[in-house]
Amino acid sequence: MKKIMAFSGSNNPESINEKLVKSIIQRYSNYDIRFIDLKKFDAPIYSRRIHQRGIPQQIQDLYQVFQQSDGFIIASPEHNGLPSAFLKNIIDWLSVINQRFFNNKPVLLISTSPGVTGAKTHLAILTKLIPLWGGILRGTYSLGSFNKSFDITSNTIIKEEELGLIDQRFKVFMGKDVALKSNKEIVQNYFTAFQSGNLEVVLSTFHPSCYIVSVKEEERPAEQLHGIYRTRKEAKQFLKNIVTLFDTKEFTVDMIVEAEANVVVSKGSFSHLVKSSGKLFRSNWVQWCLVEDGMIKEYRFYEDSAALIEASNIECIEL
Repeated sequence: MKKIMAFSGSNNPESINEKLVKSIIQRYSNYDIRFIDLKKFDAPIYSRRIHQRGIPQQIQDLYQVFQQSDGFIIASPEHNGLPSAFLKNIIDWLSVINQRFFNNKPVLLISTSPGVTGAKTHLAILTKLIPLWGGILRGTYSLGSFNKSFDITSNTIIKEEELGLIDQRFKVFMGKDVALKSNKEIVQNYFTAFQSGNLEVVLSTFHPSCYIVSVKEEERPAEQLHGIYRTRKEAKQFLKNIVTLFDTKEFTVDMIVEAEANVVVSKGSFSHLVKSSGKLFRSNWVQWCLVEDGMIKEYRFYEDSAALIEASNIECIEL
């Protein structure tokens, strides 16, 4: 792409989404990425009566900028779980000129917010709408906890893992890598690595800020298998606990189904040798995963805990 248009969907002069998109322009300064200030193209709230008087000149000018661009990076703020009214109004006006105003060109959606979710709720809405407006969605990225994750002085994202994620998204956006794996493929890769015993690859499939629930959603001592694990560091402890307690004899995956909202549900069965008792622990299992940024962000695994108690000869411990 020769000319990339970048803009924020906020009309706030101190917009953190504008700061984020400008930091991306700064990071990839060797590309021709132009920041377009939509505040300069503001238009009255769309109505048919105003439309009948003609399309505002500033919208016509903006449409020409869209036509001259080869790709788009959009930093969209979230207002009550939705795109901003300001951005929605700009889109309403552009769409009366041409419903598919992105003209079959690639789009990268990004967002940030002071909260931990990074305004990702409304990105799920925009991912469904971008194709209706003629855009080819190449990826999404959300930066949570802006005030802790972004250095305003240097205008950069602080965390290295976040920079790695945006680099990955930008690479795909520019067409320099294959398309991102589907959510189902990401979970399938997790199972493939687990079945082959490659725990380093298994660990890499978990998001740095992942949330894991093994059978029961409650706090646990470090050495206890069932309970809550937080972050990739504790995910490593989760895998260590499995290896310490069991010698896996068989692990089968019968079904992997990709659902809406980046959820993947799987089921199967396994046979573990319990090292402490020498007995086999057999169980069916169900796994629920939420995928974000090409990794498993939330992971819930359920098995027959009563069968584990029996196989472990444990009668007084609650699992």
